[in-house]
Amino acid sequence: MRKTGKKVLGIVLCAAMASSLLAGCGKKQGTEAVGGGQETTAAAREQSTEQEKTAQKGNVPTIRLVSWQTPSDPKTKPVYDAVDQFAKEHASEFKLEHENILGDELKAKIKTDVASNTVPDVFLYWGSGGNSAMLLDADVIIPFDEYLDASQNIKRELFPQDSFDRTSANGTLATITLGLEYGVWFCNQELFDQYGLELPKTLDDMIAVGKVFNENGIVPFAMGSKGGNPAHEFVAEILGQMPDCQEDFRKINEEYTVDTPNIRKTLEIIETMRENKLFPSDTISIGDWNQHFAMYNEGKAAMIYAWTWQLSNMSKEMADKTVIIPAPGMPGGTRDTSNFARSGGDMGYVISRSAWEDPDKKDAVIELMDYLYSREIQELTLYSGGGIPSRLDIEVDADKVEKQKLAEVIEFARGKESCPNLPQACPKTECWTDFADGIDELMAGISTPDQVIENINKSLTAAKEN
Repeated sequence: MRKTGKKVLGIVLCAAMASSLLAGCGKKQGTEAVGGGQETTAAAREQSTEQEKTAQKGNVPTIRLVSWQTPSDPKTKPVYDAVDQFAKEHASEFKLEHENILGDELKAKIKTDVASNTVPDVFLYWGSGGNSAMLLDADVIIPFDEYLDASQNIKRELFPQDSFDRTSANGTLATITLGLEYGVWFCNQELFDQYGLELPKTLDDMIAVGKVFNENGIVPFAMGSKGGNPAHEFVAEILGQMPDCQEDFRKINEEYTVDTPNIRKTLEIIETMRENKLFPSDTISIGDWNQHFAMYNEGKAAMIYAWTWQLSNMSKEMADKTVIIPAPGMPGGTRDTSNFARSGGDMGYVISRSAWEDPDKKDAVIELMDYLYSREIQELTLYSGGGIPSRLDIEVDADKVEKQKLAEVIEFARGKESCPNLPQACPKTECWTDFADGIDELMAGISTPDQVIENINKSLTAAKEN
């Protein structure tokens, strides 16, 4: 993966990142920490103080970890505390500095760290090609298979194929997703009953019920787009219904074009939805992840397309009113939507090249990564925060799942057909940024499908030439 000297690559990377922000788009507690390899037993915990004293006397490496885990959030505190305890127990091997950067601010931080040559040793990041390609190409992070080859406890076989599909760039694995999320359609059954409406099975049905809801001051479908969020998932949802849609995702990545009949049809469907006032009037202000869900959660919208990691926004009162429906069939679609529910995850931990090649840090990095992908951490994430484990050796106990609707969504979506996502299909980071901008403009009515396709193709052509 190393193509030239790090200094030159760092300059190239910084220049590219300065022109555009990296874009993206989110228990049965055992004692096993790393695939059966280590145990955080009571005896080990009793030794932690002595190990810390030993570490203070000797020289141990400092490992910088950046994640979304924070002790101030009840959903992530159990994982944060477990990682902190693990570090104390291994204080004779490394000292952990755990930083917490939430949401898209993480992208800005990594951009700044790359520019200042202060990249964290291990950090949470989006593994899709539209986000990780630049970091991989510039050798800022290692291909994840280098870690998998070195680890004795974490191997590809522990994870389903969905763990790799969304976390690769041009065939190179950047990370393995920590969780397998699901995207499903929710309807406020109480609102449908109030106006005597049937739940939609087609786009025509959505348009019909949308007229009634609009007449009564209710947004039919809570969906906006700001920086492509959350609408890029919805666009991929529609494209996923089209015949041979895998070929469209391939053409974006390998032939550098979005000018296909399926993609054009998908964008035209979005335009039809906007013209029929299915979306909020200001799709940009309602864009991003939390805003569009807040509209639904407050009872101001009748329908929403949302992913499982957003379910913490759903109150028990709203959960009691909400039903899950198969995706409404779209014009031109050929997929049986009763057997279709998009799944996957594109966020996982990546390892910096500088830490990996530091002989004083490498073993400690492997030790930490093994724990971050352990059964213990994935089970804590499931039962405290609602994250669906990506490891195949973890059974979900529905009775212990606390997040509203999560067990129901898992039962509805698990094992159904899915499709890729657009950021993972984009060959370059800057292409995905332009793609996301095009989605924003289409949703807002600023650009037509033809204009969006033309602009994205220009971006893809420029990336191919470079």
